[in-house]
Amino acid sequence: MLRKLLLTAALLLSFATLSDARQRVEGGDLTLWYKAPATNWNEALPIGNGRLGAMIFGNADDELLQLNENTLYSGDPESRWNGVDITETYPEMVALLEKGSYMEAAELLKQWTGRLHECYQPLGDWHIHDYRGGKAKAYRRYLDIANSITTVQYERDDYKFRREIFASHPDGVIVMRLTTDCPVGWDIGISLSSPHPVKVGIDSRKGILSLSGQAPGRVDRRNYSDFEAWGHEARHPYIFNADGSRSGKPRVLYGEDIDNRGMFFEGRLEVRVANKKAVTDMGDRLRIRGEKEILLIFSAATSYNGPFKNPATEGKDAVKLAEDALKRIRTKSYESLKADHIADYKALFDRMTLSLPQDKEAELLPTDLRIRRYAQQFRTTGAPTDQQLVTLLFQYGRYLMISGSREGGQPLNLQGIWNEKIIPSWNCGYTANINIEMNYWPSEVANLSECHKPFLEMIKECAETGRTTARDMYHRRGWVGHHNCSIWRETGPNDGGAATVFWPMMGAWFSTHLWEHYAYTGDKEYLAKEAYPVMKGASEFFLDWLIRDKEGYWITPVSTSPENLFLVPGTNEACGVSQGSTGDMSMIRELFNRTAEAAEIAGVDAPFADTLRRRVAEMLPFRVGAFGRLQEWNKDFMDQDIHHRHITHLVSLYPFGQITPQSPELFAAARKTLEIRGDEATGWSSGWKINLWARLLDGERAYKLIGTLLRPVDFGGEGERSTGGGVYMNLFDAHPPFQIDGNFGMTAGVCEMMMQSHEGKIRLMPAMPAAWREGSVTGLKARGGYTIDMSWKDGRITALKIHSATGKRCEVVSTWQLPEGDYFE
Repeated sequence: MLRKLLLTAALLLSFATLSDARQRVEGGDLTLWYKAPATNWNEALPIGNGRLGAMIFGNADDELLQLNENTLYSGDPESRWNGVDITETYPEMVALLEKGSYMEAAELLKQWTGRLHECYQPLGDWHIHDYRGGKAKAYRRYLDIANSITTVQYERDDYKFRREIFASHPDGVIVMRLTTDCPVGWDIGISLSSPHPVKVGIDSRKGILSLSGQAPGRVDRRNYSDFEAWGHEARHPYIFNADGSRSGKPRVLYGEDIDNRGMFFEGRLEVRVANKKAVTDMGDRLRIRGEKEILLIFSAATSYNGPFKNPATEGKDAVKLAEDALKRIRTKSYESLKADHIADYKALFDRMTLSLPQDKEAELLPTDLRIRRYAQQFRTTGAPTDQQLVTLLFQYGRYLMISGSREGGQPLNLQGIWNEKIIPSWNCGYTANINIEMNYWPSEVANLSECHKPFLEMIKECAETGRTTARDMYHRRGWVGHHNCSIWRETGPNDGGAATVFWPMMGAWFSTHLWEHYAYTGDKEYLAKEAYPVMKGASEFFLDWLIRDKEGYWITPVSTSPENLFLVPGTNEACGVSQGSTGDMSMIRELFNRTAEAAEIAGVDAPFADTLRRRVAEMLPFRVGAFGRLQEWNKDFMDQDIHHRHITHLVSLYPFGQITPQSPELFAAARKTLEIRGDEATGWSSGWKINLWARLLDGERAYKLIGTLLRPVDFGGEGERSTGGGVYMNLFDAHPPFQIDGNFGMTAGVCEMMMQSHEGKIRLMPAMPAAWREGSVTGLKARGGYTIDMSWKDGRITALKIHSATGKRCEVVSTWQLPEGDYFE
């Protein structure tokens, strides 16, 4: 079989060597691989165990692993600044909006903005220098996402050198094994460094490197001039004096500059070799000579002790945690570490498989060339032949989910758990107006429900801090949050423009994830004890927040449609502030309906549930405006940018199920909205649009958006993109810059194309493109506790099994021909 495949490869690719083909076959269908090391961060390959993350560059002479630990943030609980009180300005604000004085309202709303949340931090860098150097031949680097193993291999002087790396969740460490058949073995230096001030320790006798440091007590992404323009000097007492003058301190504050605030962190790198005398202290590194096999194990920890305790004064012992992680596995062999890692990973990853039509020629190409080939075919013919690249990108989303979000840890932020910058884009935090929700869209449907739990825990923590914000800022019941937060669970508004930062809808959208976890798992105890109290608190706030408009409908009194602007009637001025935006009303409608349903299932609060249902019946309904579009605001305003990346008014279509084919006028209006918005978008917006077109039952348009997402960004080729949405060489989603939500949006979108379950029934093959004429999927999850395995070919579902966790059956529909017989089990 191998010989036949190699011969076929030689015929198909005259430019590929037999060695290339053999190595590609060994890599497997679910492997990213390259013939050169990464030249920048967006080419490096990610690994993670749900807490520790690394970006592996793969250089033969000077290997670099950029390291993260997902609790390492700047700041502390004091970062939760809640200095806004809307009481005095609220009546004026509502009056301005009711009479259409939108620009004046937007100016007044600046008084309702707050302070930016804290930043996710890099931990450090792990360096490996090869003292021998020389030209590396037959170079390859791989990321096998079927087993979560990264490999770097090359030859020098006809000898083979290999590094195998993985991040183990069960053992909480990053493991690297270096092997060679060179008679004199390796000659390498290993060292640790950090962009933060650190102390590096070296113990050659024990073979230990240590990295000890403290994260910044405050990081400000804004400039001095921004704060001065907004009049926010008093909100930043460490960089401004009491009289409002500049203190001269930098935007990144360490140690004494900020009263010694900041989280402690510790990294430990242990060397295991047969001959301990092979390890020597070189002052700034350990040198290892003469060993054919070297085992390196990295552990790290921080003093983070939850969002309500100061990590500098009430934190955990980071040093002890990092030491203990290594002690627990000191007698464990490499084979055992690897076997336990793979077993743990595959218990999640192997729950779901997807097979689409293959292109043998494409599968023999390195991943970067494969992406280029797909994009070239998409650009010239609109019909790429490499559908297994779609499968690879789909499963890559699941790989990133497992690698970055594990039970008991932190949720995935804008970059998952991977970040190299002290001041990262958008603080590398949790953006609540789409991005963190999109991160978790595939968690249930793609059979990774446990990976959803870090986000569900974060929602409960935000509900706790959000009660303070609801009380002190709004003087209302329940809890509220705005459009951004960090590990410290800030729920007040950020600073900046009103259309971006004033968006008090966190509680509504977050709460729908609590419901979705129940909808897929059927866990009534979870719903009653954990989800419902949080949902009720969010509902209480919005019951108090809504007001009647002049038509008698309940609306939000001050509203934005995230980051989008409308043209004020009769002017050319653009504004983002109005009342009762469609996105607001959709989220509150979903929240109220699901909370009422949860109360009924739990057998509690019947009067409260009735209040919610009555309020929904009297809320501002959907409206169809000019050009047949679904209105985005309560008035039929014109967009400043008709192609804007945000499409918040269509949450009613996806992820919610409020607009379906059963409401044809709204269904058509949603379609018209998407047609006018267009297909050109940032990476994450393309991921959202895949799902939206799938809900509109248009498989060809959804498939086109996958092609849009698979455009190469920063590959450096002539005529290729350096801006605009697409993917980087390592398949990370490009906003640009990198935002991981686009990867997860794509994975969720492919599931929606194959199956939908939001209408109280299972709809199979609702949005299948012609390019996916045959294939199979196993482990696809539907609401109600159903798991679906099916195969298809040319308009027929050739095999179908539906496992019901509850023993119940449901209606199954499809425009494709269903197999005969009983497919429930």
